[in-house]
Amino acid sequence: MFDTIFLDRDGTINDVGYGYINGLSDFHFYDYAFEALDILKGHAKNFIIVTNQSGLSTGRVSIDPLNEIHQFVTEEFEKRDLPLRKIYFADDYNEGFNAIRKPGIGMFLQAKEDFNVDLKNSVMIGDSIVDVQAGERAEMKTIFLLSGYGKSHLEDVKKECKPNLIANDLLHAAKEIELI
Repeated sequence: MFDTIFLDRDGTINDVGYGYINGLSDFHFYDYAFEALDILKGHAKNFIIVTNQSGLSTGRVSIDPLNEIHQFVTEEFEKRDLPLRKIYFADDYNEGFNAIRKPGIGMFLQAKEDFNVDLKNSVMIGDSIVDVQAGERAEMKTIFLLSGYGKSHLEDVKKECKPNLIANDLLHAAKEIELI
């Protein structure tokens, strides 16, 4: 059993839509998201969402709609008895090693401090090369998804990273997580 499964947001649990998601009406969970999360909760004590939201610093995303989306996500997890501890987000473009923005590991270090997360016994799941890079930097296992923007990052991920699993989507990852 893993201590924590870290999840990217856009492209992992919800459809990326047409770019920036700046309102609840633009946010749509993948049809399979909760089936996948229900399977995954059998493999981890906690979920934590870590999401880059650089649109905040450029004005493409506003904080009130972002908070509304995250409140909705939290409530949907609670309704289904899914152990979501927190949603962390990065609101800038700083990409240093310890930066908050992935591939920086700042959100993971904050989760470690806030919830005593054992990073070496945790998994990062996401659809971007920065998700895999951040997971590897934090010495976690990683699962790269081909959903969302994943297919467009696949060749770079194969060249630059060593994910423990490449999966079509979150449901596929949930069904295969025992292999990592």
